[in-house]
Amino acid sequence: MILFITSLLISLAIGILLTSLFCPSLKGGAALVFRLFAGGGIGIGITSCLYFICLLTGLTRYSPVFDFGVCLLLGILCFIFFRRRSAVCAPQPLPETGKRSRLTILLAGIFSVELITSVVSYILAFLKEPHGKWDAWLIWNMHARFLFRGGDQWRDAFASGLDWSHWDYPLLLPLSIARGWQYLGGESVSVPAVMAFVFTFMTVGLLLSALSLLRDRTQGFLAAMILLGTPFFIVMGAAQFADVPLAFFILATVVLLSLHWRSSENQTGTLILAGLAAGLCAWTKNEGLLFFLIVAATLFCTTVYTAKWKSALKNTAAFMAGALPVLLMVAYFKTQLSPVNDLMAGLNPAAITARLTDLGRYAEIAKAFFITGISFTQGLIDIRVGMHLNPGAVSVLLLMVYLFLAGVRIDRTRRVGIIQSAAVLGLMLTGYFFVYVLTPLDLGYHIVTSLNRLFLQLWPCIIFLFFMMADSPENAPAPPETGSTSRPKKMKEPQ
Repeated sequence: MILFITSLLISLAIGILLTSLFCPSLKGGAALVFRLFAGGGIGIGITSCLYFICLLTGLTRYSPVFDFGVCLLLGILCFIFFRRRSAVCAPQPLPETGKRSRLTILLAGIFSVELITSVVSYILAFLKEPHGKWDAWLIWNMHARFLFRGGDQWRDAFASGLDWSHWDYPLLLPLSIARGWQYLGGESVSVPAVMAFVFTFMTVGLLLSALSLLRDRTQGFLAAMILLGTPFFIVMGAAQFADVPLAFFILATVVLLSLHWRSSENQTGTLILAGLAAGLCAWTKNEGLLFFLIVAATLFCTTVYTAKWKSALKNTAAFMAGALPVLLMVAYFKTQLSPVNDLMAGLNPAAITARLTDLGRYAEIAKAFFITGISFTQGLIDIRVGMHLNPGAVSVLLLMVYLFLAGVRIDRTRRVGIIQSAAVLGLMLTGYFFVYVLTPLDLGYHIVTSLNRLFLQLWPCIIFLFFMMADSPENAPAPPETGSTSRPKKMKEPQ
């Protein structure tokens, strides 16, 4: 396992060096933690891309030399960049907001307890089901085994006819697992479980550090506590599904775009990293392709609204430049290896027209969206029982109550980022809605088995958006001191 941990550390180093290179103005403790978590996930995505390139070039036995080479190259670039930057007038760093207070210390203590209990819950779930749940061993881990065992015939798996295993699904998670087995020298059920553990708690760390950087530590701890307090989030993490890694990359994209809008310089580096994170969404799950298109469109539109067409083209070009290397691999995979997606295979003009004009489908989907929107945080839906209202302590209603009590506070530096984030989430939900309208599968079964996971993919980003809008408890007016009197002062008589 030491070699496998080494593979994770190399991925972490690649991600940290990359975020340091493209976001040099981030300073302070929160920025360092942000680089740790955001860079860790991005680094895992990059090394999965490196593994895919090795497979395409005939190097079926992945060598750590490639990882060390990329890490060394990024290290040299960072050294040269920061050496030159120190000789010139450095840009104004992004200020780290918020100071430690009694409330922050209290929340940090509660968060630590919640984190420990969540880790214990994850370990117990792993011991109960070490291979994960259905999609883990039927899709993601099985794909990793085919890629690891296939050798020179690894391409044959995509033409095997095993349609029930969804060989059209992207390869970030299977390749990351297979890469861990290559370091380890053999297969182990611990590798996919550790990979799922890393993405689960990196998402929590990313949410905490991002809000600590963009707002204050109090907001960061509260948001992280809500995410950890979501039972379905821990369940899906331990289930080893790809929905939690996708949620991580969605959150990373939105956070990096918020950093771009927050920075007084609107640096291009954050846009390049945001494009890379959005590209990795498409490399994680098919839903990531929809997310990428929506983010690119909303970035262009918001930049046109706030600046000029020239700036919009420049920002969108930087975003696309970051995503392009990953998108090229996604395009090759989809056109040369992937079989036809089951949802697309059942579409034809007559079927599309019939489903779009069926008002009953709209009503059924709208009802499912309402019920799931309130209940999805609680856990898996029992297919035998069907969908039913089951709101728990943590849900979107809790966020609405908090927003009502805390009040809304949106300053100028956060306004554009919040508008874009809200637009992305709204358009994603709209896209999901019409996927169900057009699905060739049984509508009720399709909704019950997937809608709660689609909501979970957006859940960390929804929490981030709410706390970006909400006023901080630190700004609440202090209550009057006990025993103080409000006796009016005696007016001085005029002389």
